Amino acid sequence: MPIPENIKALLFDLDGVILDTEAGYTEFWKTELLPLMPEEEDIFSKIKGATLKDILDRYFPMPEQRSRVTALVDDFEGRMKTDYIPGAAEYLAKAKAAGYRIALVTSSSRKKMAKIYARYPGFEDRFDVAVTADDMLRSKPDPYCYLLASERLGIPPSQCCVFEDSILGLRAGRDAGMYVVGLATTNPAETIAPLADKVISDFTVEI
Repeated sequence: MPIPENIKALLFDLDGVILDTEAGYTEFWKTELLPLMPEEEDIFSKIKGATLKDILDRYFPMPEQRSRVTALVDDFEGRMKTDYIPGAAEYLAKAKAAGYRIALVTSSSRKKMAKIYARYPGFEDRFDVAVTADDMLRSKPDPYCYLLASERLGIPPSQCCVFEDSILGLRAGRDAGMYVVGLATTNPAETIAPLADKVISDFTVEI
């Protein structure tokens, strides 16, 4: 099933959608941060896709905790290895050539994005609009970030398509009233299927 013809804008999450960073983040969170967090059922899926501020506010309220966790995240993001999800770079180029408006909507901070832009020259130019954690008044699964991107692009939500991998992000896209493509890069296809209009393994398949 192709993307509907009425779609005018494509809105992309970053980690697990454009860049293949989820395996690294998963290992980092499990070894470095989950031991510091409460033993809450399914906590890992609850933090995937959330902003660091939201995670800090919910699970690390003490100043010394926040400082320690922030330092750990900054250190990891400064040395983490990244690569494109298969076909993602090519798909972005084709989408732009086809006339779609394109937005990056990520729970990553501007500080992290500066590192990404430096690592991938021209990456920033792929997007007409970028919404980061610093722009989000409310974290995913709240649809705020996608609605903000829609507003900045000047395209109504009903004409926007979201590409997401996390449960929180998929819910945000759906609650924004947008067409949702789920990438089975972080969660199994059967897990994300109820939250997506279409599920793909990566961008090498026909969309």
